[in-house]
Amino acid sequence: MTMKTKDGHWIDSAGCAIPPKYVKPVDKRRDALVEKLTKRARKISAELVAFRALVLADVEGYLQYIADHYQVNGRNKEGNKQLTNFSNNIKLEVRVAKHIEFDERLALAKTIIDDCIRRWSDGANDKIMLLIDEAFKVDKKGNIDRDRVLSLRKLKIRDKEWTKAMDIIAESMVIVGARTYVKFSAKVASGAWVSVPLDIAGC
Repeated sequence: MTMKTKDGHWIDSAGCAIPPKYVKPVDKRRDALVEKLTKRARKISAELVAFRALVLADVEGYLQYIADHYQVNGRNKEGNKQLTNFSNNIKLEVRVAKHIEFDERLALAKTIIDDCIRRWSDGANDKIMLLIDEAFKVDKKGNIDRDRVLSLRKLKIRDKEWTKAMDIIAESMVIVGARTYVKFSAKVASGAWVSVPLDIAGC
C-alpha cells in the first residue's frame, strides 16, 4: 500500500511527501491498479497455502485409513506418494525434495580428484576432465551445483584414489532441509500426463 503522511500526503520513492493535488492522474491510476491486483494476488497466495495444507492433511488421512484397513502399523510417513482416481486419468503426487549441501570434506575429495587428474593427464578423456571442472564451479553466491558433483559418482572409473574421493563426497553430504511439493496431473487424449498449473508463471 502506498505510504502516506498523517495529513494525506503521498510518500514517493525518494521519501518525499507529495500533496495529493500534485500527484499526476496517471500515477494515481497506476497506483490503484497495482494495489488492487497485489491485494488479489495475496489473497490467492493465502488460498494456495491453505489448499496445500488441506491436500497434505487429506492425503495423510487417507494413507492412515488404508494402514488401519490392512492393519499395518509403523507406516513410513516420509517419501513420495502418488494417488490416481479409479479411471487412472487424474493423478495427485506428493513429493519430498531434500536440500543437500556438502561439508568441509568436499574440499578433501577435490584434492584427491586433482591428484587423479595430474596422474591421468597424459591419457585422460577430455570430456571427463571438462565434467570434473564444471562440477566444482561455484555460482555467484559461492554455491556448488549439487547435481553436477553427484554426477561424478556415476562415472565408472576404476581407480582406488578416485573411489576414495567418491566415498568422501558421499560422506560429506548433509541434509539441511526438505520441502514437500504437491502436483496434480491429468491424462490427455494422447495418453500423456499434463500438469495442472498452480503457479501463475505456468498458467
